[in-house]
Amino acid sequence: MQKMIDATMRMMGRLHLLLCRIPGIGEPLARGLSWYMAIFPWLGGVRRTASIAETKQHLVDSGEQMGFPFQFSEIEGDQFVLELPYCPYGFTSSEHRRACDTAMDMDRIMLRRCGAELTITGTIPEGASRCTMLVRQVSGTGETGRS
Repeated sequence: MQKMIDATMRMMGRLHLLLCRIPGIGEPLARGLSWYMAIFPWLGGVRRTASIAETKQHLVDSGEQMGFPFQFSEIEGDQFVLELPYCPYGFTSSEHRRACDTAMDMDRIMLRRCGAELTITGTIPEGASRCTMLVRQVSGTGETGRS
């Protein structure tokens, strides 16, 4: 099963690369693909969470299900850091930056549906040794009592 998930992720990465090479319409098409992937197949799996702890647990569970080696920081206030030591899409070089950003729209939308915000702070295509993201709860009761 893991080989199929990995192959599917690499195929999605190649599709984003291909779309982003089409002048004018490629990037919007790639973003549309991510939006579709975030909303349609995940309707039953992504839900609003009430706290940053619940959002983090949702990502822990998703990472285990998909076989991604997510690494999490401790929760600080209403946020935590999520890191991946490699890109599941196979993006490795600077010419992959735009495709990486369009593919990450899926994650941004899924987290928005949880009531959280995803900020990408470093990517492998930008030259970082790992992908690093900040996840911040923006709605729900939250650990800090924010609504």
